Amino acid sequence: MNLNDVKLFIQVIEHNSFTAAAEKLGIQKSTISRRIAQLEDELSVRLLQRTTRKLNLTSEGQELFSRCRPLLDELASVEDQVVSKQEEPQGRLHITMPPELGIFIMNDIVASFMQKYPLLQIDLELSPRVVDLVEEGIDLALRVGELTDSSLIGRKIADAEVQLYASKEYLRKNGTPQTPDDLKHHQCIGSKLTCQSWTFENWNDGKPVNVHFKLRANSLSFCREMLRKDLGIVTMPRTLCKEEIASGEIEEILSDFKIPTVGIHALYPSRRHLNPKVRLFIDHLLTNLDSPVC
Repeated sequence: MNLNDVKLFIQVIEHNSFTAAAEKLGIQKSTISRRIAQLEDELSVRLLQRTTRKLNLTSEGQELFSRCRPLLDELASVEDQVVSKQEEPQGRLHITMPPELGIFIMNDIVASFMQKYPLLQIDLELSPRVVDLVEEGIDLALRVGELTDSSLIGRKIADAEVQLYASKEYLRKNGTPQTPDDLKHHQCIGSKLTCQSWTFENWNDGKPVNVHFKLRANSLSFCREMLRKDLGIVTMPRTLCKEEIASGEIEEILSDFKIPTVGIHALYPSRRHLNPKVRLFIDHLLTNLDSPVC
């Protein structure tokens, strides 16, 4: 059985398309089709049922896919480790992460990584959007909060601590809440558009506290500016407003009530795509990033 043909077969299944696999691999669609036909002839079984709209695995094809995929993943991992020990890392690494995570938390990490590996180049997209890693050719994504895409491999690298903050002027005009229930009588700023409530680990058995959101936005930097304009109370990592706290412009409130930490995860399409550059960056994160981060 030709191992390269098996790799092509698995690529077709993972992309659910001969065309998509051909574009990803940079080869002709007809070449992939011919090579898989050769694999079927060699095994004397039908692996795929082809229609004009989709591909269906036969029982034999499903068995080949489920048994060979982890073996190829392991083989690729061994190959990556051997190569990484023989050569100084070089090439280009494509990473995406939310803007605030990159600017306020990951900037020193990225800088020290590039200093440690001078032959590596990084293409970094700072964006709040959820990027399709496979479709856009991204090697690694850093995401904050709950993960929803089960097709990706995720590894938690840190937890972010958040707390409640308000401007000194807002508190002067509206008073300072003493318990989470008091937030119902205040104007609040949600740091994401889907936010409906806030939760405190040591209040009301951890049940959500419904609050009135005067404003919701998908940018923590924007929420910080609204906070500075005295529009309400917001939750965010301390590092985003530490200068304003030091000057007395912003105050931390309800510090006795703990908001659950938010996970920071590294995501990549599959273990087979965890090339040496990605592994090096993740290892660098784990070594240099404190958890929890503020």
